[in-house]
Amino acid sequence: MESSSPAAAPLVIVNPAANRGRMDAFRQVVRPRAEAAGAEYVETRQRGEARDLARAAADAGRSVIIVGGDGSINEVVNGLLAGSRRVPLGIVPAGSGNDFACNTLKLPRDIAQATEIALNGTVTAADAGQANDRYFANSFSVGLDADVAVAAEGLKRYPFMTGAALYYTSSLQRLLFGYRKCPWLTLTLDGTSLEGERPTRHVIVAITNGPTYGGGFRVNPKADHADGQFDICSVRFMPRLRALNLLPRLQKGQHEGEPEVTFYHARTIEIDCPAGVNAQMDGETMRATHYAVRIIPQGLLVRVGSNGK
Repeated sequence: MESSSPAAAPLVIVNPAANRGRMDAFRQVVRPRAEAAGAEYVETRQRGEARDLARAAADAGRSVIIVGGDGSINEVVNGLLAGSRRVPLGIVPAGSGNDFACNTLKLPRDIAQATEIALNGTVTAADAGQANDRYFANSFSVGLDADVAVAAEGLKRYPFMTGAALYYTSSLQRLLFGYRKCPWLTLTLDGTSLEGERPTRHVIVAITNGPTYGGGFRVNPKADHADGQFDICSVRFMPRLRALNLLPRLQKGQHEGEPEVTFYHARTIEIDCPAGVNAQMDGETMRATHYAVRIIPQGLLVRVGSNGK
């Protein structure tokens, strides 16, 4: 892809539904600062619009700033990576989890600080991923946690069900009532099939660029978003009580060494499940019988502060 034109006006995309619709504080900071910087300010009206806006901006060589959560970032990343030119991405975290922005890129949660970095921060490269025909910035996973992402949609209507609390409650719900649905999977990493061709039952298979997802669950705590390879955590099926005991350790990133847990590094992963299995990408869900996942080394240009890479 070609590089961006420095003279092109940045595009600021705001998801008004982020932060449960409580976006006035973000508008009060971001809009006047964007106007002062000569940027165009747009609020989306429907799902998919941020993707289309980001792609058009990339084709025009305009940098993009997204004000939203992980799902909003996922939309914009899908637009940017489908575009014809590489342009910088700035992020103002406005979601309930903000895993990619705050835990991977180390961006501040303070609105004014994050806005300044999104406009003028240091541009650095970050890996991205592709699963089938869709892209992701931070995480892709199948199994219980993808079922959790589906179930979480129904819990968001309850007060205080955000971020880690939402993910943890959803995880407990699936462990208690949906654990028997853990899938049988065949995994192939960089062309090598694990455990031969025999399917193995898994609780989760998590493929990430960053250390956390699900509002701070440290599933791959040593992940580096700029090393050109995925970190993968495989959790094999175990008795339900054992899984309930493991969940808090997984949340804190203390599951290394557990007998059912294996960590891998790979650039490509193929996942087969003839019965079909849910997947989540940056919190957005899909379902298929086969997933071909590949790393896109340094696929994104992102703006970070002094604490980012």
